[in-house]
Amino acid sequence: IFLAAVVSPVRASEDICSTTDTGLSGKELAVTCYVGNFLTKMLGELNSGQNKTAEHVRVHLLPYLGGVATLKALTSDIPDDPECTVCYTNVSTSHGLTGLREMLSESQLASYDSVSVCYARLTDAIMNNLPKSPCGIWLKALREVSPFKQTLTMLEKIFSVSKRASLCEEPSREMLGDLAGDLAEIAAMHDTM
Repeated sequence: IFLAAVVSPVRASEDICSTTDTGLSGKELAVTCYVGNFLTKMLGELNSGQNKTAEHVRVHLLPYLGGVATLKALTSDIPDDPECTVCYTNVSTSHGLTGLREMLSESQLASYDSVSVCYARLTDAIMNNLPKSPCGIWLKALREVSPFKQTLTMLEKIFSVSKRASLCEEPSREMLGDLAGDLAEIAAMHDTM
């Protein structure tokens, strides 16, 4: 029994907003908490058998990461406007993503908003690191890796190659790298335990 506990520790909690559970603090925790609120939900749906295209996730992730301004833009933006931020209108999506945002506490929202994340770059980094089907259209479920672990691993990788938690810098090749391979390694380690 002791050996099993050492090889495969059981987490009492997997709170993506917890310093204790994530090992993160400050701006990295603020970004992880906010992003994790979206990703752990989405990855949980994916792992439970819901199919999702990468584009479906992107068109929801970008306005969510942009915060209040981009969620508001969802109520009136159009692709004909060369200065659009989300470039489509969907009031229902705006309300749904605003509701998801409001699941976080005021202090969690204030912490994320104060980082002034470059949300387009963060969206690109996340989308580039989500596991996809060979054709790149469908997101690929990794049922053997919890949504918490997938999210935390992805964001730790993004932070490790970024100079700032806000990602407001020129993106490096490493930032836009392939997390799918990293997560496959985690899944393979899980299978051998």
